[in-house]
Amino acid sequence: MSISKTLLALALAGAALSASAAVTYSASGGLTSGVGGVTTNTFDDGLLPIGFATYDQLGALIPSPGNSGYAAQPPGDPTAFFSVGVSNGQPSSSSVTFGGMGVSYFGYYMGSPDDYNIVTMYSGNTMVLQINGNDMAGAANLMANGNQQVGFYMNFFTNSGTTITKVTFSANQNAFESDNHSYIAAVPEPEVYAMLLTGLGLLGFASSRRKADDEKFY
Repeated sequence: MSISKTLLALALAGAALSASAAVTYSASGGLTSGVGGVTTNTFDDGLLPIGFATYDQLGALIPSPGNSGYAAQPPGDPTAFFSVGVSNGQPSSSSVTFGGMGVSYFGYYMGSPDDYNIVTMYSGNTMVLQINGNDMAGAANLMANGNQQVGFYMNFFTNSGTTITKVTFSANQNAFESDNHSYIAAVPEPEVYAMLLTGLGLLGFASSRRKADDEKFY
C-alpha cells in the first residue's frame, strides 16, 4: 500500500474508533413518528423500498387487511404493512439496510406485540442493540401478549458517533407486524469531518512531495 493510501486509511480508522456504539429506545403513542425531519416508508404502494433504505424480502410485505390468523394488521392503520413470521409466505427474518453513513434515528409502528418479536440493529458489522417483544411492550407500559388491539410507536436514537446501518426484524412464530418505518439519515460529526480533512491534507502533502522528488530527476 502506498504511503498516501496508508495515511488516509489511518485517518478514517481514527474516525471510526471515535464512535460510541450505543442506541437508546422509547415508545410513544400514535401511528407515525413524532420526531421531526424523518423520512417514512408506509408500504402503501405495495412495493418494498430500494435505494437509501433497501428491504431484502418481498414476502415481508402484507397487503391490507392482513389476516388475524397469521399476520394481523397493526390496529388503526388500514394499509399494507410489513411482517415477518413462519407461514403463508412470510420470511422469518427480514432486514432494511441503509446507504451512506446509515441513520441516526429509526422508528416503526408495531401491533400485537409478542415476546418472540425481535429487532436487531447493526452499525457496520457490529451489533449495537437487540431487544425482544417484552422489551418493546415494556417501553410502552404494556404486555407482550399478542393483543391485536394494541399498537404503539417504537423510537430508536443513536448516541453521538454511532449510526445504524442495518435493522433486522425476526420472529420464530406468527408474527412481528409493523408499519410506517421512519428514519433520519446520519451526517458526519464535526470530529469526523476533521479526520477526513486531515487525511485529505496528508494525501495532498504526499502527492506534492512525490511530484517534487520526481522533478529532481529532470
